[in-house]
Formats: sequence, C-alpha cells, structure tokens
Amino acid sequence: MIRIYILTYAGDAQEAVACVRCSRTALPGAVVTVVDDSAAPVPPEARRALVAYGARYRQSSFPRCGNLRGPECVRGIIATLASDAADDDIAVKIDSDTALLSGAWIESMSGAGLDWYGCAWCRREFSGLCYAMTGKTAKRVAECLAAAEIADDAPEDLTIGHAVMSLSGTGHLDSYWTPSNRAGRWTHWNWDSMTASPEDYAGSYDVVSVGNSRPPHVPQSARWEVMHALCDARLNLNIQSIEPCQTET
Repeated sequence: MIRIYILTYAGDAQEAVACVRCSRTALPGAVVTVVDDSAAPVPPEARRALVAYGARYRQSSFPRCGNLRGPECVRGIIATLASDAADDDIAVKIDSDTALLSGAWIESMSGAGLDWYGCAWCRREFSGLCYAMTGKTAKRVAECLAAAEIADDAPEDLTIGHAVMSLSGTGHLDSYWTPSNRAGRWTHWNWDSMTASPEDYAGSYDVVSVGNSRPPHVPQSARWEVMHALCDARLNLNIQSIEPCQTET
C-alpha cells in the first residue's frame, strides 16, 4: 500500500486542497492523509474540501518551528510516516505547496528493490518537497532519530534524508531539472516566465513545486491556481493516453 502524508497549516490551506487533488489523481489507490498543524489549523471549509477530495485528516501537535525544523518536528514527521505502515508499504511525505503529477516512480520502488527515493534539489542533498521510503525503512529511521542528538534548528529534510541514506543504501536520488540536466523530472514553477504552460509541465515533470519566490505582483492565490491547472492538464493527458485509435470505415 502507498500512504501519502501531506504536511500543511492554515497559511497553505488552499494549496493543501490542490495537493490532495494532484496526489489522488497521480495515485488513485493511495491512502492520502493531510497532517495539519494543531497550532495553526486550516479553516473548516478547507478541511471539508480536503475530505471531499478523498483525504483523511488529522492534526499533529509537534512544533514545526516555522519551516519544519528542530528535534521534535523531525521526530514527529518520521514517526508519522512510520506509524501506520507495514514493512512493505511505501510512505510518502509531500509539502502542501508541491504538485505530484506522476506516481510512477513511487509505484516502481518495490519492483526495483528500492528502500527509498528522493531528489537532490538545487543545493540541498535531499529535498523535503517530496520523498518516499518503505515502511521498514521509516521505522528504522524513526528508531534511530528517537535516540539521536538533533540540533535545535535542524531541518527536517536533511536530517531525515541523511539518516535514510546512512541506514539503507538501496535507494535512488533523482536530480532536479536544470538547463544542463534537461532529463530531470522535478522542478519549480517558473513564475518569471510569460510562456510557462501547465500542459508542458504536466507532460515533462513528475513533481512541481510552487513554493519558490514569486514576483511581487503575483498573489499567493496563483500558487493553488497553478496546481489545479497542472492537475487538469495531467488529467487531460491521461484521457488522451487511453482514447482508442480512430480507424476509417
């Protein structure tokens, strides 16, 4: 079973709704759980929308320290991934401002014998935007980090990522798209481009973040609008891929 955990809070309520929709489209059979921040929860209307799109909803009480930092946050996130997972389940963590457009890389993990899958994002060795690991790996990492010394400002992604890579060598680290790595299937939405197209992104990338810096004139609402447009474009691609060929009579 694939279990997806989306970390969110009040400030990303609408992004979380779009994230759930994207995740349910990419992996219809997955169990999607939104993990809200009890200190700053999403409003009731957003919670209803999350559930309407097929997500489970829960709140976490561990402090998030702004941007998922600190020992309690790190341990809380990895414990969440490990808590309900069987050893052969795949647990996926995704930020609410990130659109999962294809789940093929997650579905392929078991057949490829991978214990984890992540991405080196820009200058970060292991990105927290989206990563996956087996339930067995999550439990090992949770046990290790429960006893480890963790700095007060330790970032969730690098702390968990380093533990994952040190405890389990059978994994895959993807590379972010750059002009010199055009095969990369993880990227940011280009807010500075006048020609950025959801259709092009949906056909070219598996994971797209909208959490990068925007020009001052672009409102936050553009983030979830782009995510929904990406999901629509992906749905259109899926429909086109199963349409029967037309033959002359």
